[in-house]
Amino acid sequence: MIRPVADDEFEAALRMKNAAWREAYAGQLSGEVLAGLDQRVDEQASWWREEVERGIAPPLVAVDPAGRIVGIAAGGPARGDYPPVGTELHMVYVLAEAYGTGLARALVERSIGHAAALVWVLETNPRAVAFYRKLGFEPDGAREPLSERWNNCAEIRMVRGPQPQIVS
Repeated sequence: MIRPVADDEFEAALRMKNAAWREAYAGQLSGEVLAGLDQRVDEQASWWREEVERGIAPPLVAVDPAGRIVGIAAGGPARGDYPPVGTELHMVYVLAEAYGTGLARALVERSIGHAAALVWVLETNPRAVAFYRKLGFEPDGAREPLSERWNNCAEIRMVRGPQPQIVS
C-alpha cells in the first residue's frame, strides 16, 4: 500500500530511507558516512514535520502487509535556479528486497504522476540511471559536483517530458 507518511512514522520512514542508502550506496560512500546516517533522524523528522505544517505534501511511503515501511518517495516543485521543467522527483528509495517488483515505479508515479519532471542522480549509480531511463528520463548535460562526504562524486540531472496517460 502506498500512502502519505503518518505523523508518528517520520522516524521509521527516515530509518528505512537510511537503510536503503546503505544498500544503494555501499562502495560509493564511505562506511563512516553510511554508519552515521541514523544520528540525525530526530532532527530530520522535526524538519519534515515543520515542512508538512507549512503546507508541503508529506512524503509517500510504501508499506508491506505487516505494516513495515519498505519504500519512500517525494516529489514537488523543481528546485534551483531556472529548472528546465516545473516538477522534481525529490527522492525515491526502496529496500533492496523490493528491487525489480515495480514498487519504485509505483512510488514515482504516485509522487509526480505523468508530469514533465527532473531528477538528480548520482552519476556513479548505474542502477539508478538505468531505472530513470526506463521511466523516460534522460541526462540533459547538467552536472553538480558533490562534497567530500560524497567521495567527490557528482550528480547528473535527468529530465523527461510529459508522459502519456493510459486511459482504460
